Amino acid sequence: MRKLFTLLLVMLAATAMMFAGGSGESSDGSVIIRIGNAMADDHPWNLAINEMIKLADEYSGGKLIIQNYPNATLGTEADLIESTNNGSLDMYVGDPTVGASFCKELELFSLPFLFRDKAHWTAALDGEPGQMYADRVAENSNLLILGYWGGSERNVIATKKPVLSIDDLQGFKLRLAPSELKFSVWEAIGALPVTIAFGETYSALQSGVCDGMENEMPSILTAKFYEPAPYFTLTQHEITVRPLAMNEDKFESLSPELQEALLKAIDEGTAIARDLEAQAAADAEKEMVEKYGIEIYEIDKEPIIAATAGIFAEFGERTGTSDIIEAIQNVN
Repeated sequence: MRKLFTLLLVMLAATAMMFAGGSGESSDGSVIIRIGNAMADDHPWNLAINEMIKLADEYSGGKLIIQNYPNATLGTEADLIESTNNGSLDMYVGDPTVGASFCKELELFSLPFLFRDKAHWTAALDGEPGQMYADRVAENSNLLILGYWGGSERNVIATKKPVLSIDDLQGFKLRLAPSELKFSVWEAIGALPVTIAFGETYSALQSGVCDGMENEMPSILTAKFYEPAPYFTLTQHEITVRPLAMNEDKFESLSPELQEALLKAIDEGTAIARDLEAQAAADAEKEMVEKYGIEIYEIDKEPIIAATAGIFAEFGERTGTSDIIEAIQNVN
């Protein structure tokens, strides 16, 4: 993120005269920026956004007024990213894959085992691959990625017995959100993906419509999925990437001074969001183990990684992201 922030500041300096007195400002020089997300008020993202609001106010001398709309107030994640793309919303943070219908590159981070661990995740997103991805998205949409949030690990939970090897996933009815890529991934592993709405997943687990699901620890705790599915396997198949993106026209309408203030606030807000999300994941896991007695299991990931290797090549060729995938994999 630091590299992305620095590069954007260089761009600002080079175009300062061009954008002075930008049309995004009111007569008193103040600007309202509306940001939306689908998470609850106390979610780490919204706690971080609250801090970002204060930072933006401080760094802009009160001229940047960020208004937050959590709890899917302005629509679903798909609605929010599309609204940001078309300019009816200014900023959005959330799952990028829901925007794949208008920018196919946005589904990249659903590839399994793209990141070796959290350190690799951080180095890749804050380094050249993160900049490459942001540039590619900007080329094919109206979205400017100004920060990478997320960082939670997604794991498989099961209702009947623990998943201890890839053999246990053969014919395993796994609840997934609608995603062609995710279905391809889990079918390659041998599972039987089923599409079930998030709000109907608890009853589906309870009734046997599905054998399990994959998700992040805080979401599993909040929705009480641990009750019908108490067997947790640390597949760690995905470390989530949740970009904070802004409508390009809105950003360019700001004066260079306000752009710089906003970028500084987002850069610091990103660090806060990552720390809060990591702590929330650790706290959720601890609570479910100590309070609710869930059991956690390890799994040999190598057979799963081998089974899904072909998905990388196919996705890279189809979306023109092979160079970004390679750059991520080459990060030490």
